[in-house]
Amino acid sequence: MGLFIWKFLERAEQTVLVVVSLTVTFLVMAEVILRYVFARPLMGIEELATLVGCWLYFMGAAHASRERSHIMADVLNAIVKSPRGFLKIKLGITIFTFIMTIVFLDWAWGYVTWALKIPEYTPSLRIPLIYAQVAMLISAFLMAFYTFVEMVDYTLQLLGKKEITVKREKDVSLETEQS
Repeated sequence: MGLFIWKFLERAEQTVLVVVSLTVTFLVMAEVILRYVFARPLMGIEELATLVGCWLYFMGAAHASRERSHIMADVLNAIVKSPRGFLKIKLGITIFTFIMTIVFLDWAWGYVTWALKIPEYTPSLRIPLIYAQVAMLISAFLMAFYTFVEMVDYTLQLLGKKEITVKREKDVSLETEQS
């Protein structure tokens, strides 16, 4: 069941990321063509691109958290020679990150509940901003979840268990081709 949820979240995130990436690209391209080729800019297209862009940024952050590919400066690799010591440091960093994601989740929850009570709209198209604000809440929840999984993984490794790894379909197909 846990693997099913993990794979479902991966597919859902990838789908959202592809759809919003294509949408933002199309909106910006359409605006450029309309403005500079036809000299007829379309009012509100920037608003729409910004709302869709919020989904792109926040879901991208959640995806990076899931893949453990977020930006980091790992100078500790050169300083700490013991794998166990390095694992302890990674666990400490992950605990701090988990606390921060919980704070972010709390803030996002408060922001979305406030936005539901006092709705805001974009200036020209009058699109409810809650559509973009929900992306922040969903992303915060996903980042907290993924950071918790990472924290459990490092804890289990310190206790002598194997690292939690989930093979992606493309990794499995690459192994099959190489065999």
